[in-house]
Amino acid sequence: MLHIVDQSGYGDVTVIRISKETGIPQSSVLYHFPTKDHLLVGAMEYADSLDGKEYNLESAWPELSEDMLDKLIRMRLSQRNRLLLMSYLRGLATQPDNPASKYLAAKDMRTVDHWTKLCMQLQHQGVMHQALDAKRTAMQILALWQGLVQGYLRDDSLDADTMHDLFMDGMRHLTCRNWQEFLTYLSRPDAGI
Repeated sequence: MLHIVDQSGYGDVTVIRISKETGIPQSSVLYHFPTKDHLLVGAMEYADSLDGKEYNLESAWPELSEDMLDKLIRMRLSQRNRLLLMSYLRGLATQPDNPASKYLAAKDMRTVDHWTKLCMQLQHQGVMHQALDAKRTAMQILALWQGLVQGYLRDDSLDADTMHDLFMDGMRHLTCRNWQEFLTYLSRPDAGI
């Protein structure tokens, strides 16, 4: 299913096409995925499992590195059809009975948990302001990314470099990084203050 999304978009994901491409009878596909929404959620769950192996935040990022963020941002933006599918699923998730609702609730919770750990690590390193609530900041970072992606999908003038800059600027503001750098500068003996 995921390769269909990547090749031609989520609109082309159908039981008939999956049955033809896999040789699995349509009845079996429908047994496991009773609706198209279930198929689409299944495709994203599979994408998540692949991403989890390559971009596990806990093991791959011992510290929050701008190079790693840049790599992740560019990788995500290169998968436009997946971004479009995720945007579609976010719309469906507003319906509590839709499979996208449960899927995205769990996915967003995992993402916030990862970013919360990273924010706590930034606080420990003195890069993020100590008074900030790490979980609330993590939720704001997720909202920042989701909002930027929506803009990226609608505005052809936004490229990967601009998205990187906007996300990094947002991260700096949300973590009060500029203020932390200023405090570090003030505490230096050669600052002359």
